[in-house]
Amino acid sequence: MVEISGQNYGVTVGSDIQRDGMYLEVEDEAKGVLAEVFYSDRDDSMTFTGYRPELPSPLVEWMIAHARERLTPMIDDGS
Repeated sequence: MVEISGQNYGVTVGSDIQRDGMYLEVEDEAKGVLAEVFYSDRDDSMTFTGYRPELPSPLVEWMIAHARERLTPMIDDGS
């Protein structure tokens, strides 16, 4: 659960074997899943999909920043 601009959202992070990648979804109780960020292990791309026409920009910005932290592979530089 995360609070953004006074609204609570559920957050799910998971692995999608069929699409070969990781995803972050945000939902609210009334409307269900609102948006998803998907990171593809196949080509290292990240895709945002909004499932509602009007999403608050602070929510979208939080999702993108959080997805970069949580979904992209960590590189061990040996330090």
